[in-house]
Amino acid sequence: MKPKKIAIWAGIIVIVVLLYIWLKPPTYTPLLPYTPHVRGPANATVTVTEFSDFQCPVCQRAFPEIEQARQDYEFKFIYEQFPLLEIHPRALQVAEASECAADQGKFWEFHDAVFTNLQLADSDLINYASAIGLDVPMFTTCLRSGVMKDRVLAQEQEGIRKGVTATPTFFINGKKHAGVLTAEELGRLVGKKIN
Repeated sequence: MKPKKIAIWAGIIVIVVLLYIWLKPPTYTPLLPYTPHVRGPANATVTVTEFSDFQCPVCQRAFPEIEQARQDYEFKFIYEQFPLLEIHPRALQVAEASECAADQGKFWEFHDAVFTNLQLADSDLINYASAIGLDVPMFTTCLRSGVMKDRVLAQEQEGIRKGVTATPTFFINGKKHAGVLTAEELGRLVGKKIN
């Protein structure tokens, strides 16, 4: 083979290897094992579990109602991911981003930032990560790696197992309630007012 052809082939091989390295998703090993996203007293007699989707407009309307109820009533609140992939194209990635935030111990801060601001572009997710004090390069690597997809889908499967078909869906001590519950409705169901 002529030196010119060898140089061309070597150049092509180098370009292919560089493209592979550049396009390959980064690897990320989670810092923490999955734990449920829980707010409120661990010893509360009432547990409210919400299956939710960050892109769901009805879930966005439910957020302030839940927050008001949390201020007025005593209950343990658990958030479970349930991205409606067929109608909310950004829901899975935002859910994965929230799990990347959870891996740095800031799930609730990220959750609140998303539901407060309602902007879901990649740049918005990175801005939320920065605003709540996450290690942004670590967050970005986690998100690009796709490693949190299984955590999100496991929560979704749990919802399917429990009969969830829409968001938001609440379970109050195991009893299913679909759709938005106002703070007052949640209060009536929870029953224990904070003094």
